[in-house]
Order: sequence, then structure tokens, then C-alpha cells
Amino acid sequence: MSLTYSDQAHLARATRALIRSTGARFAGRERGQDRQVHRESYDVHDSRAQVSRRCADGTEAGTLAWADAMVKTAREYDLLERNKGKPRPLKDTGIVVLEAVLRGHWHDFKSGRIDPALSQIQRATGYVRQTIVDALARLERHGFLGWVRRTERIRNPIAGGPTRQQINNSYFVDESRLASRAGRYVRDRFRQLLARAKARLALKAKQQPVAPPPGPPSPVRRPAPKSELSKALTALGAAVGRGSGPSLDNGLSPPSE
Repeated sequence: MSLTYSDQAHLARATRALIRSTGARFAGRERGQDRQVHRESYDVHDSRAQVSRRCADGTEAGTLAWADAMVKTAREYDLLERNKGKPRPLKDTGIVVLEAVLRGHWHDFKSGRIDPALSQIQRATGYVRQTIVDALARLERHGFLGWVRRTERIRNPIAGGPTRQQINNSYFVDESRLASRAGRYVRDRFRQLLARAKARLALKAKQQPVAPPPGPPSPVRRPAPKSELSKALTALGAAVGRGSGPSLDNGLSPPSE
């Protein structure tokens, strides 16, 4: 009975898993209850999981300009390798995933924290999970992205069940990794593009109209001093309002009828 392609692939994966588990058992490297946690993972509070670093000056405009320079560098690197007759190292999917990771709303510009879930990258790119995983692997292989797997303790674990669970990766970009894996010329090209982006931002800031500084406050007008005539008229008006007061003829109250 011949097996289908999918059956053969499933059998191959099961065979590899059996070989790995058997080798780990003999080497004393079994993971016990937390089998779903990767070996290269660190607790979210572990110092080894603190890989976030600010990419630019902490502003939105500066960080997005930095991200655009990195994405453009990746696109040029991909095309340059293709022009040499080599397979494209990143492909279109890798460049799209890189842009989504660096420019997504999950990127905290002030701290540099980048920790989207794969499901969030799926929604941002429209790619299936395996396409994103493969794209991330290519980006990591050529130095454009790095990450650390993180875990956290389960609050109320089931007896005999896992005590830890895998959570989002924490991503970062390191220029030294880019230089060592893709080449120094790629790192230098990124710096060149970034310098141009910074120059454009500085020029744009200079061209924005600056509001003139507010002038000194207007002096408060003081009431003019009352003359003798105005004082007399004011007193007369007050007396008339009360219904009594001196007459205009003799200074006496008018006679009652």
C-alpha cells in the first residue's frame, strides 16, 4: 500500500520527534512537565529576556524613519543578491514581515520594546503562520532581526500538568549582527540611508512656520478721576433714585400735595 505525500510527511515528522525524544531521554535532557516550552526560552522577568533597546531618538517620526531605512536596506540587499545570480535571501514575505514588526503599533518607540504575537503579525500581513515563521527565520539568519523566546509561570497549574507557558517573543535589531551576517556593506548602507532620513526630518522641522512669541499684556485701563461736576451728577442721580433729594431751585425737598 503506497502512502500519500501528506502521510509520508506526517510519518517523517513523527520519526524525527521520536528520535529527538529518545536522544534527550538518554542524555538526561528531558523537559518534564513543560514539554511545550522551548529549551532556549527565558522567564519574562529574567535579565536574559530583556533585549529591548531604543532604535532611534524615542520619537514617532524618528523611529519610523529608522524603520523605513532598515526596510529599504533589506529590500536593496535582497535585490542585490538576486542580481548576483543567487537566490533571494529574504524574499517579499520576509521584507513585508520585517516592516510589519518594526512599524506595528506594538513597537514602543520610547523603550524600543517589540513583542507582537504571531497572530498579530498574521493579521497585519495576511500571511499564514508557517509563512511568517519561515520569513522570521530568514530575517534572523541574515541579521535583520533577532529575538528571545519568553515564558511565564502559570498561576493555577493543574496537578501533573505544565507549570510554565510560552508567551510572545521579544524582538530586537543589532547592527553588529547585521554586519556579521549580511555584510558590513549592508550595515554601512543602512547607516547612509538613516543619515539621509535624519537630514530630511531636520529640514522639514526648519521649514515649519514658527508662531511668533506672544506680545506683552495690554495695560489695564484705570478709570479717569471724576471731576466735581461728575461727582455732583452722580450724587443727584442717587438721590433721585431714592425718591428724595434737594430740588434744583432752592435745595429743599419739593412740597407734598
